[in-house]
Amino acid sequence: MTKLLRLALLSLILAFACPAEARSPYAGRYRVAEGPDVAGGLELGADGHFRYFLSAGALDQHADGTWTETGGDIRLTTDPRPVPPSFARGPDAMPEAGKDAPTIHVRLADGRDLAGVDFRIGLTTGASMAGYTQAEGWSFEEQGEKRIVWVELVEPIYDVASPRFIIDPPAAGGLVFVLTPNDIEVVDFRNDRFEKRSDDFVLHLGERTLRMVRAK
Repeated sequence: MTKLLRLALLSLILAFACPAEARSPYAGRYRVAEGPDVAGGLELGADGHFRYFLSAGALDQHADGTWTETGGDIRLTTDPRPVPPSFARGPDAMPEAGKDAPTIHVRLADGRDLAGVDFRIGLTTGASMAGYTQAEGWSFEEQGEKRIVWVELVEPIYDVASPRFIIDPPAAGGLVFVLTPNDIEVVDFRNDRFEKRSDDFVLHLGERTLRMVRAK
């Protein structure tokens, strides 16, 4: 066997031994193309791993994991899987120094107050109300005989939604809820698609999309 033939066979063996991503023309770096207020990027490594980050206003996200490509169909999966954030009901607040406790108060797991959390509440009358919390919580403008029977919460920056909390017995206020962030900044890609179009790419994040172009 000639040296040239041996080299050709060795190259062929190595080509089949390498992962598909190593031979993929899509390995490389991409940047977000969504305007001046959004920055981010995606790196598809030749070893089948990816890195992703995004910064948009108060939103900061990142992810690491694996990617595959089959006939131009590119898929991303976060590894390890992130632990999602969660809301829980905390101990009811008590009035302090003659001051009524807030009707609804949201805190982080470390005890810090959390403002800007959207909520919906249901009342014993069958009516519902919506609003958002301040750092010191939120209270009815006029208490009257209002009693809350359920509460729903949404942290709007990362779109973290709570289950519906049933308040039994109905309460006039002093309701405390705790948000445990866990891996709130880590994007949970689950075989999500990175789509090639004619002159750009689209990263699919659940129901949302993000336009990207190759970094030069």
